[in-house]
Amino acid sequence: MRELNGVAEAHGGAADQARSALLQAGTVRTYEAGEIMLLEGATDTFVLVLLNGFAKVATTDDQGATSLVDIRAAGDVTGETAAFDNEPRSATVTAAERLFVRRISQQEWLGWLARHQAAGLAVSRSLAHRSRTAVRRRTEFTRGPVIARLCRAVLDLTEQYGAPTPDGVSVRPGLTHAEWGEFIGARERRVQHALQELRASRAVSYGRCRLTVHSVPVLRRIAAAH
Repeated sequence: MRELNGVAEAHGGAADQARSALLQAGTVRTYEAGEIMLLEGATDTFVLVLLNGFAKVATTDDQGATSLVDIRAAGDVTGETAAFDNEPRSATVTAAERLFVRRISQQEWLGWLARHQAAGLAVSRSLAHRSRTAVRRRTEFTRGPVIARLCRAVLDLTEQYGAPTPDGVSVRPGLTHAEWGEFIGARERRVQHALQELRASRAVSYGRCRLTVHSVPVLRRIAAAH
């Protein structure tokens, strides 16, 4: 769920005012591809509203292993949890491409929510949606052979962010083999082997940080078979 779209769809004119107010709050900031936007463990409390593109959300466990856990897209808000509870950041958010965002202070963010009741409802729904998505992914992306888990992850991102092309559907954002591995809890080499099998079945084609889906039915069949 895109938070800004959720606000706009919720309550008509009042929601339009809330959306407009948020898009005028704070200051515009640019992040280059690969630049850290929010750092896990940091104690800052500002909120970011993505105006374009994609960002990657990752966490690090006690052994130092990194896991890609979510994606943020244009219209999404990120960093709001720390603004609510003043606790350290729970994840690192990195720009997947050149991004423009609005950086909003904690005070402005909480003030905006207080002034716009519809906005608070949309944000609450978005947080609930993210929680449900995280639970579903923990089940779907960790059950069965790597190729089945990879198919489920590819389908997940295709359904949410896929961009039609003459050859199929481009999966966005572009992920490395290592990041696909982080997403499904698999070693990079196992992901490479799974991608080779999917390419041989003509379900996908791939290159550097690029994956195109050619057959959703094939991916669904493999995902459901295990």
